[in-house]
Amino acid sequence: MPGIIKGIAYSQAYYIYRDAIDQDKPISYLEAITRSRELMNGHKWEYFVMSLSFIGWLLVVLITAGIATIWVQPYMVLSFANFYNELIEQSADQDNQPTIETTGPTNSSDSDQ
Repeated sequence: MPGIIKGIAYSQAYYIYRDAIDQDKPISYLEAITRSRELMNGHKWEYFVMSLSFIGWLLVVLITAGIATIWVQPYMVLSFANFYNELIEQSADQDNQPTIETTGPTNSSDSDQ
């Protein structure tokens, strides 16, 4: 079970690595794995459920002796790529959220003077 969880946590490393290369900001493999783990925080269950949703399609591939792979494989790859894109968008939205800083209690009597 721990191996499955770690596998899911590291599942986005390839996409992160390729994005960094495409943006001319190469990173190491270990950095891609670390970023993947951070990106997947709170999203591992979603990824697991999405992976389970393909069981039926994989059965179709088995029944057709691999012929259906022509349609199923691109569908699966694009589904996982879109999952990554959604994670990146959510991450960017969270980074752009204004933060509320509290400096401590305010004294309302100061504003009356």
